[in-house]
Amino acid sequence: MKYAVAKGPKSKLAVAIAAVAFGFAGQTFAEEELTLEDALKGGKADFSFRYRFENVDDDGRAEEGRASTLKSRFTYTTQTYKDFQVQVEVDNVSRIGGDNYDDFHNSNTDHGVVADADGTELNQAWIAYSGIDNTTLKAGRQRINLDNQRFVGGVGWRQNEQTYDGVTVVNTSLPDTTAVYAYVGSVDRIFGPDEGRAGTPAADVNLDSDAHIFNVNYKGLGFGTLSAYAYLLDVDDAPAASTKTFGARFTGSQGDETKFLYTAEYARQSDYKNNPGSFDADYYTLEAGLQAKGVTGKIGLEVLGADDDKGSFGTPLATLHKFQGFADKFLTTPGDGIEDTYASVFTKIMGAKVGVIYHDFEADEGSADYGDEVDLVVAKQIHKNVHLLFKYANYNADEHSTDTQKAILQLTVKF
Repeated sequence: MKYAVAKGPKSKLAVAIAAVAFGFAGQTFAEEELTLEDALKGGKADFSFRYRFENVDDDGRAEEGRASTLKSRFTYTTQTYKDFQVQVEVDNVSRIGGDNYDDFHNSNTDHGVVADADGTELNQAWIAYSGIDNTTLKAGRQRINLDNQRFVGGVGWRQNEQTYDGVTVVNTSLPDTTAVYAYVGSVDRIFGPDEGRAGTPAADVNLDSDAHIFNVNYKGLGFGTLSAYAYLLDVDDAPAASTKTFGARFTGSQGDETKFLYTAEYARQSDYKNNPGSFDADYYTLEAGLQAKGVTGKIGLEVLGADDDKGSFGTPLATLHKFQGFADKFLTTPGDGIEDTYASVFTKIMGAKVGVIYHDFEADEGSADYGDEVDLVVAKQIHKNVHLLFKYANYNADEHSTDTQKAILQLTVKF
């Protein structure tokens, strides 16, 4: 399990905080056993199973990658007792069939990469306290998703989810406002419970950190939502990811039968703490859309800038698969930054959500052409407990990486 491989005093601090909180909660519960029994018996148990077949044809690898995996998840959440609530969530990822892909753990370095390693892990284990007015405190291993997950997210797309060891405070005292503070002592990444091959992203499956995360969200404008944030990341195991980022995001819509959609965001990032570099880089995104007669169309520009050859804007805690194409060719920002000009159309056909997305990639600095990508997604809820998903990505390289095609079929069952 991930706790077994977590290392460093700061990650242990977060786990210790959770352990102390669990012990305190247990002592309180013991004072009234009948009430505790009711809280436990009245808790909610959830089961889910997600099967995925992912095929990766990367011209940079001699063999295609074919991953057939099943994620099984059990989640138990108690009822709230004396303002306390506890949740435990366990995931297991198993290969179904052969080991015909590179998961950064095996020796299949000539196959396409699918970053879904098998194993069992403690995905979440937290205790929450809501005894302070308009405030919830949560300690332990937990999911953190902020705004659109461009900077802080759970990477729920991968079979191994990214979760965080630490403490969060959520306050809603001000009207239409949600303020979030999180201290993160360890980032539990997507690469599996066990450390992978040296030189790969899986070499450190947990990142010890000393991170302070602030996000304030305001919905009282009537025509959109405004967010302001500060992300101060001190990452011991990946010093180049130690950055401070300050920014603001606005997104909203206008209209009834026909809706106009709009998003604008700007952020500034610099080196922080033990980062060996010294740089300043900008991030911005502009997006406009129209929703009418069951069709939603959007056009947008997202830029992760660069500071000459000193460094580029990074988002190491993001749910990266949501951005810059399903082929996952830009999980790390290139040294010259990146400009992603994109357009998408979504609609429903025979009850299924169908979308096509086009990306054109260029360097932020210089004239390099990073290629283009066409993505297709089809999703359908075929039963209240059963969801079917198909994704296809076709990335055509120019001056970055190699041509890559991905095809993904996924079936999710929840109880």
